[in-house]
Amino acid sequence: MMSSSKLQYEDLDQQDHSIRLLRLLPGRWLDNIYCELQTVSLDDNPAYHALSYVWGNPQDTGLITVDGSPFQATKNLITALRRLRSTIDTKVFWVDAVCINQLDTNEKTSQLGLMARIYKSAADVQVFLGESGVLDLIPHEQQALWDDPPRTHWVRDATMLIHTEHPPHEDGLDSRGVIIDWGTYLRLPSSPEQPGYKPASREVPMWAILDPSNGLNAADQHRVDQFFARQQDPMHGRDEELPPLERLRHNQSGAFAMMKMLSNGRCLKVCCQGPLDSSAWQGALNVIAHLVSLPWWSRAWVLQEAILPQRDVLAIYGEIVVPMGLIEDSGAVLPRHYARGDCCKRFWNSLPQAQKATLEKFANTMGQLEGIRQTLNMLKMKQIEMLKYLIDKTRFKEATDPRDKIYGLLGLLSNCDEPIDLIPDYHLSANDLYTKVAMQMISYTRSLSILHHHEFRSSPLCSELPSWVPCWGPTYGSLTPFQIGERTANFLACPPGPGRIPHLAIDTPCPNALVVQGRFISKVSAVTTPASKETTSLFIDLLTFLQTFFDIDPFSLHLITQEPEEDALARTLLSDQVFEVRYELKAGQVVFSRAYAGDIQMFRLARQILMAQKMGQTLVLILPNGTVMDDEAKAHVVMHAEENFWCANEGRVFFRTEEGHFGSGPRETNVGDEVWVVLGSLVPLVLRRATEGEEGRRLVGYAYVHGIMDGEAAPGVNGEGKREVYLV
Repeated sequence: MMSSSKLQYEDLDQQDHSIRLLRLLPGRWLDNIYCELQTVSLDDNPAYHALSYVWGNPQDTGLITVDGSPFQATKNLITALRRLRSTIDTKVFWVDAVCINQLDTNEKTSQLGLMARIYKSAADVQVFLGESGVLDLIPHEQQALWDDPPRTHWVRDATMLIHTEHPPHEDGLDSRGVIIDWGTYLRLPSSPEQPGYKPASREVPMWAILDPSNGLNAADQHRVDQFFARQQDPMHGRDEELPPLERLRHNQSGAFAMMKMLSNGRCLKVCCQGPLDSSAWQGALNVIAHLVSLPWWSRAWVLQEAILPQRDVLAIYGEIVVPMGLIEDSGAVLPRHYARGDCCKRFWNSLPQAQKATLEKFANTMGQLEGIRQTLNMLKMKQIEMLKYLIDKTRFKEATDPRDKIYGLLGLLSNCDEPIDLIPDYHLSANDLYTKVAMQMISYTRSLSILHHHEFRSSPLCSELPSWVPCWGPTYGSLTPFQIGERTANFLACPPGPGRIPHLAIDTPCPNALVVQGRFISKVSAVTTPASKETTSLFIDLLTFLQTFFDIDPFSLHLITQEPEEDALARTLLSDQVFEVRYELKAGQVVFSRAYAGDIQMFRLARQILMAQKMGQTLVLILPNGTVMDDEAKAHVVMHAEENFWCANEGRVFFRTEEGHFGSGPRETNVGDEVWVVLGSLVPLVLRRATEGEEGRRLVGYAYVHGIMDGEAAPGVNGEGKREVYLV
């Protein structure tokens, strides 16, 4: 933690929305940092910049001087202030670590309530992503000669991507997909229903590109041309005399040249102008990999700091200064080249796996930021709905104080309806805060849907929370929290009926216990290890193991549903659902539906195909039209089966119950755990007996249990078989 023991803070007037600003005094690059604090009221519209950064290691600190007093600041903040400082002008910033008295809980609570307004009101926001490695290659003696450090500025062009339902008319575009003349483009037929329509080649993007009337930024375009030339030069990068600093700067220039091209709507394949193993291409990808690995992207607070500003947001990456929008645009647009459109699919498939992994991580990181920004701008939600959405979207983000995983999102709720009873309050423990938020979500939705997740519950916070309260941390498996919600919504294991809404227990020995009503189904009698695609060498071997685990007899009927056991097994292995990707939205959307008889037949057919292949046999399959299924069609059947199996089961286990049920459940499921259907939950829950009273249970997670997913085992219309359970 940053120390302000020698710095004397004056109290802030909370009534007039007072804040402190940091005046960063002029100095040369390596000079000591001197600052002054100035108290202002936000009501007076003061002029200032806001800094977004990661504090860094709290033990790795150095001294700066604030109002004449020594102040221990983390090295990361010191580096950021050096990058921002001028040799000539005093610059005014809002910097949380210095402008808020971190030792005063009351002030911290009050000031963080103003965070949204602080970032919205700033003249601009400077995002210090971190150092790029350049300083490590420049001797200290050389840095000591600098007044200001070297800076390379990139510009975000005012390019427009014109998305249409159908491919643009080919006569309106050049070979790159750029609109030749805007007036002519508007007059051309734009759909197959219009006479004379001629769709553009599938080799151009799924949009038309309208470049700014004054052209692209000349300095940036020159760097792009240099990047292309280095890729095309077979000797580039092979000269051992090329200094490491120059090589790194070339690679960084190449990385931002790629981002520039993608941000302007150009194809990914166009960015590669040489062999895939060229040092220029690989070097640029290495820089992108380093950029997205920086801690800034993984911190909880920075999300609102990047999204809330109403003016410019500039990113600082070492000596590079670039609009944050350029980085975000370039990564978020990537999947539309290789996933939805055909323009870059062939090129994408030719990339080595390591290069794909780098670009996918870049796309996912920027896509999440863009997706949240678009959701906030386009969808009208109630505050509790938006908070749930944001918490789920930021599960993998980190916070030194776990309360900040929630408090760091509150500023993004200001435009939502129906305000919730939640403000930053650091007197409230993390346990009480998370329980309060979970209870608000249950009360608002009148459902237990927040209990359906794939959380790792190994963090210290999770061990302190009641088992029913999400810790909003990282998840396992292939499904996002949103997709889990979509899948569970296809079931109705416990239809609405008479009973009490889930509520907190009062006057019981179980603090923060959630009282629910449900019906006990059966105990788990056998469990597999978690399914893992990475450790499964042959899919057919896993299917054969599960056939044995569930003791499947091809000629027997399932004890619960009285259908063929092999059909019951297939539905269990699919969780009785299949998915497809629809492209009404630009990035595509995964849609789940219940499996029908044909899906089950195809899944069983995939097993037969794989078994024949393992035994070295040729399986001849006659299609309804009398033709023989070819190898490509067989491969598609197998791929469809595998994709749907792993979508449902990655990281989860299969189990049997004492009553003969087939099921799949959370990775922590043990023999002796209980299967329940609970009022308010669309799917069964796996519970574990607790020591806190006869009716005390710990939540293990949600389950698929074949034969009871549509209310077959629910309490009767008058509540027969239902009883109260305390989730502790």
